[in-house]
Amino acid sequence: MSKRVKDIPMGNSERKKRKHLSLSIAQKVELLQKLDAGVSVRHLTEEYGVGTTTIYDLKKQKSKLLKFYSASDNQELMKNRKTLHRAKNEDLDRVLIEWIRQQRSKDMPLTGLLVMKQARIYHEELNIESECEYSEGWLQKFKKRHGIKYLKMCGKKSSDHETSENYIDEFAKIISDENLSPEQIYNADETALYWCYVPRKTLTMANERVPKDFKDTKQRLTVLGCANAAGTHKIKLAVIGKSLNPKCLKDVGSLPVHYYANKKASVTREIFSDWLSKHFVPAARAHCKQAGLEDNCKILLFLDNCSAHPPPELLVKSNVFSIYLPSNVTSVIQPCDQGILRSMKSKYKHFFLNSMLSSVNRGLKIQDFLKQFSLKDAIYAVANAWNEIDKSTLTNAWHRLWATMMFENDLADEDFEGFKDSNEKMMISKLITYAKSLSAESVNKLEEADIEEILNIDNDAPVVHPLSDREIAKMGLCTDQHEDSSSNDDDTVSTAEKISIDNMVKMCDQLIAGLERCAFISKQEIMAIYSIKEKLLRRTPMLRRQMRLGKVLKGSQY
Repeated sequence: MSKRVKDIPMGNSERKKRKHLSLSIAQKVELLQKLDAGVSVRHLTEEYGVGTTTIYDLKKQKSKLLKFYSASDNQELMKNRKTLHRAKNEDLDRVLIEWIRQQRSKDMPLTGLLVMKQARIYHEELNIESECEYSEGWLQKFKKRHGIKYLKMCGKKSSDHETSENYIDEFAKIISDENLSPEQIYNADETALYWCYVPRKTLTMANERVPKDFKDTKQRLTVLGCANAAGTHKIKLAVIGKSLNPKCLKDVGSLPVHYYANKKASVTREIFSDWLSKHFVPAARAHCKQAGLEDNCKILLFLDNCSAHPPPELLVKSNVFSIYLPSNVTSVIQPCDQGILRSMKSKYKHFFLNSMLSSVNRGLKIQDFLKQFSLKDAIYAVANAWNEIDKSTLTNAWHRLWATMMFENDLADEDFEGFKDSNEKMMISKLITYAKSLSAESVNKLEEADIEEILNIDNDAPVVHPLSDREIAKMGLCTDQHEDSSSNDDDTVSTAEKISIDNMVKMCDQLIAGLERCAFISKQEIMAIYSIKEKLLRRTPMLRRQMRLGKVLKGSQY
């Protein structure tokens, strides 16, 4: 009977158990290349810490390893991957990766939702018999197999990382040479907002058609946001709609945004120049003065190369200067593209969807809710969403362009991306939980993909539309801002009758009484209603008469 392996006497060097090492695909290929170059097996065992048996096994798998390595879409991935395990449906993986390559070549913005949807299409076209849900779990495994870190792309040209790194150094030099503080440095950018968009499946149930008089759910606004690097000052939003005088804004004395309009609801040079000179410069100058800086200190505004932004030499006002970021780097380093505008839009859409679900819960149809939800509602909601963006979001957005300012936060790129994703996932989870608690079939079947569709639907919508020769010629006849003073689709919203001051005071009393019973409403918020009530009381005729009478009586005592 043969001795067991453990009974066989061994030398001191052999008695020591070799630490188990698992080589990556890249290391295995590198080892095989050195073996072909004439490096001895003994030298390779010492260099890579593996046994001779492992090397001979790799030699047997040589053709398979090299084929797998060369076919990889991302050879950087091979530095971490250790097995040759493939997808259950290799044909689907192959065509899906090719589809992603083609979409990237067209600057098509990709999201996980789109990839999962395309996978389901190919599943049917390839007649794959096995079932697969193509869920979020499948997507994560697919991304890991092919080294896809992020599927979301901004839809602009691919960014030149080398250019962005060079510009970061140039930016640091500008800050140092001019001795500028974060209070003095601003970034502005525009984004499109489909302000009344809902998933199509919520509009139609089985055998039900969308009404012909139903307004387009892709009605858009362009929103211009601007904030400083210190996170202490957000400029009042500029919002561009399609109608200069919609009925829903009739008799509205003031808005929480600077409102502009043209037929395409897009930003133009005229609008941007007007915003800069009339709103940005005075507001930024007042903030710097309040922050204790010199009255005429330099203020820098960083912009991307949007065609609606005039040349920087035309944007110099009262010691306020504009500097353009290099082409193809805005998606990588521009602060507004690093979560600021995304946060604003997410908060807006969260409010919009909550309002829709609340209306459905009260028995209102979605179509009726959308008819009632007006442009004025959207303007107030987006202004409130902008006000709710906190200081940490504003400052963290500069984490790539101005890394030295971020030392207090000690926040890595991956941590910041994860933070943004976790906020949205929490928001999606709350909305889905609310929807499923309702009895209405039109909303209780909402899924994560539907909410993601709403969040991402306007990611690639243009904020500037190219003008035709005819439109350029027309610009000489009328300014773009006043191009369309007529009403648009939002005109279907009827204007409510004017409410008397006395009735508004009563409404304030009712609102205060109700809010005082809500634990989630702060005293400061209730005091804001009291302040409004006091302003209304000062305007009532009875109070004015009492005040005049009081002055007369007081004067008669002396």
